[in-house]
Amino acid sequence: MRKRVLVTGACGFAGRYMCDYLSELRERPHIIATDIIESIIRNCDSFHTIDLSSAEGASNLIRQTMPNYIIHLAGTFGTDNWQEIYKVNVLSAVALLEAIRIYKSDAVVIMAGSAAEYGHIAAGQLPVTEQSPCSPVTSYGLSKFLATQIAEYYYRIYKVCVMVVRPFQLIGKGVTARLAPGAFAKQLIEARKSGVNEIKVGNLEGSRDFLDVRDAVRSIWMLCEKPVPGEIFNLCCGKPVKIGELLSLMINSIEIQIKPVIEEEYLRGNADVNVVYGSYQKINEHCGWEPIIPLQESIKSMFEEVFNEE
Repeated sequence: MRKRVLVTGACGFAGRYMCDYLSELRERPHIIATDIIESIIRNCDSFHTIDLSSAEGASNLIRQTMPNYIIHLAGTFGTDNWQEIYKVNVLSAVALLEAIRIYKSDAVVIMAGSAAEYGHIAAGQLPVTEQSPCSPVTSYGLSKFLATQIAEYYYRIYKVCVMVVRPFQLIGKGVTARLAPGAFAKQLIEARKSGVNEIKVGNLEGSRDFLDVRDAVRSIWMLCEKPVPGEIFNLCCGKPVKIGELLSLMINSIEIQIKPVIEEEYLRGNADVNVVYGSYQKINEHCGWEPIIPLQESIKSMFEEVFNEE
């Protein structure tokens, strides 16, 4: 009998790639997708429109689908509505884990945390490991840290087989424009079509650890196959890349001449972390995962449709 895999947030960036990855496995599982919005998701066997912050909704979903694996990617960010952030990121974690505890306590659960949980890290404490202290500086980072604490509680008290992954900055085709790589891609594609010679940007001096979303979903399934309940794993490349350097690579990839213009509205002040990059040693030692997709290939994928149209 095929294993049953539930992917929450299936309409999101990582969720779509997760469903695609699972559908291509040699032993393809039964893929159950869910999101708060109605949508047609490719490569899934069933789709459920559910508000996971509702205890009733989460309970009905688990009771009706009875998955063997639950990959919880649903979440929100990039909004000033802190109530919505905590509702989606924290309450959904509580509702989902409580439903799992009651109806499917033997399921393997992966919850998506975030590198934003770490906050500001001193230069001498880089790269970030799973043992690094968490001091989030954004509502999003705090909401994800709280959700991680909830996951650890459900393992410690109820022995739910739950793990947390902390992806650093995911990149790839379809990344949201609420993140710098997606915002750059959107503006560059529009500039190529319209002939505009400027792009609006924020701080280009900061450095981030960029990871291709395809590498990220592969790591999640590897953890599903070799679970270690209660553990946290960084998902990253292990090296910092300046945001300005990323932009230069993107400009070269799309083959246009354009000038970056710093806009005050794009600067994040104290909420902006200067340099952050992580260590993936823990997951590498556990199951052999390491990133394999170069940054240049990730960038190239973001502009595939532009060149395919020409």
